Amino acid sequence: MNVITITQTGLTALIEQLQKQKEELSAVYHAAISNGEKLHEVKTLYISLIDVDRKLSDLMRVAF
Repeated sequence: MNVITITQTGLTALIEQLQKQKEELSAVYHAAISNGEKLHEVKTLYISLIDVDRKLSDLMRVAF
C-alpha cells in the first residue's frame, strides 16, 4: 500500500464515523425538541450537530 491509499482509507473511515455521529446527534436533537427539553440542552445539541456537520463537510472536500 502506498501513502495515498492509506490516507484515503483513513479519511474514508473517519468520514463514515462522523456521518454516523451526525445521524445519532440528529436523532437525539429531534427527540429533545419533541420531548420539550430545556432550550439550553437543545441548543447545545444543535451546536454539536453543526460542529460535526462542518467537520464532515471539510473532510469530504479534502477526501474527494
